Amino acid sequence: MCIACRRRGPQSSLLHLGVVEGDPPRAVVDTGRRLPGRGAWIHPTVDCWQAALRKNAFARAFRRSRLEAPEIPSRIHHSTEERVHRNGNQAVSAQK
Repeated sequence: MCIACRRRGPQSSLLHLGVVEGDPPRAVVDTGRRLPGRGAWIHPTVDCWQAALRKNAFARAFRRSRLEAPEIPSRIHHSTEERVHRNGNQAVSAQK
């Protein structure tokens, strides 16, 4: 379930997040899904990322009072309409 929009989806359509301890601890995208401890999931869209920041969903998901939110990864989709579908080796925009 996405920590921002609360919608369910297959794990393959969500990014996994974990916490790296430090001062302050920070949330990071866990591409290998190997970080220890509590994990969280978020849709790879800017809309969900911004909603999670507004709602303080990163700290709440990890049950931390102080947590540095992760930066928006460059590989996330800027909107639902801009999702890229693979058609062979050629990328095709969903808006066509």
